[in-house]
Amino acid sequence: MRISSIQKLICSGVLILFACGWAVAEPIRLTLDESDQPVTQSKVTPAQHIEAVQPAIARPFSLSLTADGEPPEASAVRQASAQEPPTPNQDTSVSVRAPEGAQVAQPAANGPLRIYGVHQEKIDNPAARQGSSRFTQPSGPLQPTTKVSVEALPSTEAPHSRFSQAVIKPQPVKAPSPEVRTTPVPVEPQVPVPMEVETSAFSVWQIVPGKTPLTQIESEWGKPAHTRRIDQNKHVQLYQQQGEFAKIEIAVENDQIVSVFLIPAKPISLDLVEQKFGLSQIVPAAVHDSSGRHLGTIYPERGVLIPQSAEGGPRETDRIIVQAPSAESFMIRANNRSPFEFRDRLNDYQLAIAQEPHFAEAWHQTSLILHRLGRDTEAFEAARKAASGVGTTAEHRLHRTILTVVQGNLASGIQNTQQIADDVTAADHVRAKAHCQLGDLMQMAGPSRNRDAVQHHVKAIEIASPLVNDTNQEVRRAAKQVLVDAHMALAIDIATGDWEKKEQTVSQWLMRSKVYIDDMVTNEDATGELRMAWLTKSLMAHSFYDAPFDPGDSIDQIIGQYRELLSQTDDPFFHRALEWETGRALSQAVFIEHSRDNFDAALKLADQARTFLRGGMTGREIGIADHLLLGNLYFRAGAICAVQKQDHSAATTWYEPAVQHLSNPSLQNVMLDRRGESLVSMGVSFWSVGNRDQGVALTEQGKALIESATAQNAALQRKLIVPLDNLSEMYRELGNSQKSAQYTASAQKIRKSLGDETVSR
Repeated sequence: MRISSIQKLICSGVLILFACGWAVAEPIRLTLDESDQPVTQSKVTPAQHIEAVQPAIARPFSLSLTADGEPPEASAVRQASAQEPPTPNQDTSVSVRAPEGAQVAQPAANGPLRIYGVHQEKIDNPAARQGSSRFTQPSGPLQPTTKVSVEALPSTEAPHSRFSQAVIKPQPVKAPSPEVRTTPVPVEPQVPVPMEVETSAFSVWQIVPGKTPLTQIESEWGKPAHTRRIDQNKHVQLYQQQGEFAKIEIAVENDQIVSVFLIPAKPISLDLVEQKFGLSQIVPAAVHDSSGRHLGTIYPERGVLIPQSAEGGPRETDRIIVQAPSAESFMIRANNRSPFEFRDRLNDYQLAIAQEPHFAEAWHQTSLILHRLGRDTEAFEAARKAASGVGTTAEHRLHRTILTVVQGNLASGIQNTQQIADDVTAADHVRAKAHCQLGDLMQMAGPSRNRDAVQHHVKAIEIASPLVNDTNQEVRRAAKQVLVDAHMALAIDIATGDWEKKEQTVSQWLMRSKVYIDDMVTNEDATGELRMAWLTKSLMAHSFYDAPFDPGDSIDQIIGQYRELLSQTDDPFFHRALEWETGRALSQAVFIEHSRDNFDAALKLADQARTFLRGGMTGREIGIADHLLLGNLYFRAGAICAVQKQDHSAATTWYEPAVQHLSNPSLQNVMLDRRGESLVSMGVSFWSVGNRDQGVALTEQGKALIESATAQNAALQRKLIVPLDNLSEMYRELGNSQKSAQYTASAQKIRKSLGDETVSR
């Protein structure tokens, strides 16, 4: 008797779940090396977030700067419709900012920066227990440096990435590179020593806030021309005609210099400023206001800020502000960096955290990058610190909620996201994002929540649409990102749900999302990563239903987008994430080609996707969604070899890794019947090539999974017939007639209960 094989393939479950994975929470390790070897294996229990009054982050007593001019009011746009079946609103205006002559033009920042006063904000640690802190405090103050260099730890195995196989060593710097640890340790960068002036007199260039004694200035320059008292401990001293400077304002707190405001008698060269302050080896960053206008340039390691000059040439300045290095300055530089520079941005976030260990935004941004890298245990711990840190926001809690789902708690994720979506005190763009995320979680919950998913995605569009013309750059871009995500999600909702006119409606939602993506790339400095995400979601949507869709053009665009993004940076971390995401996108094309019976094309794509995914697996934690994605991909390729090509030997080369992923203990109760069917089918090929022990073991394992699924849903009982028949035949050929008869009787009993009188032989 010929042993039957099962061709039902894993599809919808893995496509819904591949955006999430589950992992066990461990202490965060910020080891920015190429091998990604963990520093510690100790476990921690995820903290429960307790909403508290949000204290502001402590700032040094300093001069507050702002620019003249107020941005124009945002124009209104029509909200999206929520009718069923939902269709995108074709009249929504999205072209807002950027090129010259746009309707929402920003006023030029041609006025001088004004000093509005001195401020101090109280610091508190909302996450601290009574008498203790939950954050590791730095052992000493951060000193300026040119750049953090990270030595790579030796890897236990060679990475699979075609672009990061060799460990990339940083350029040497004068100071030894610190080891990056679980909680960032203060980096001790080199302080550029102020150049000695030609005269022996004390120079303005020698003042270092926080280090230069106030008594030294008073002994050299005498009494100030004017003193302005702020409060009992704070005051500002004004000196005039000191060297090149007509005015010098020194902010003092508790007899310590905290900032210096310099106004030269005439504009001075930026080259001279860099030379005097030792800034030539420091990477500067542009400072912008909320509308995106340029306000000046900051050198984070020295705390030197050069405001936009109101007079003089482009390489001259008429004002200089000097402060101690601050967490905000490193965050400004991180935000100025290319979004592809994962390693350098992580370095800046660490420097910010070393300055302020409770800085929520720095932890949040760190978590976002670690999540992209698939290092979800670390990302979750960083998200916890962001959600309990100083300056935490509802958006930080939203991200932590997603990682809670990645940890395996979907119900908790839905509940926490719902709370933020219903919070009327949260900003509109955050509530829109919460509704979009809630729709995604409803989609993960299964077909029964499909209409709930649609409702929340439509609600996200309704809230975000009026914000696309907001003059606040951060709000406007966040709203447009929500619109992109919600439109793509609705395409998936319609594709997976019980809706009419699927092909037409799915295409409408996808094309509308592409309009927003093109706008963001053109007007909001977005990158080609959005287009890569759109291609992936488009392929995913078309894989859920039968439609005359040819993925060939999408495949070419994916490869082209991959090459374009790859050429824009040599960052090995970004390369790693890009390879994984490209492989994931090509996997969707494999599923479509297989469903269209284009078996040769599907097999060729599977091999290509496997190459990309292997490169992206370096340093990645493989979670549930990843196991399902990889297992399904390898199983489909093996099934093509076994069934269409009748080459069981080639099939087993694909099935071996498929078994490892589909049998992984972390899957637990996920997709029991479908994984069971896949294991039964793979058992046939191993049996056929002579590996009878594994053939029997896989069939037994698959039968056990289907039995577990049947215990939860009796309607799945019919799926037990094939593994029982196969096991009956296998044990008969092995000479075990007793077991063979036992399985034959079990199969006949199920047939009889289902009204099937077919005799099993």
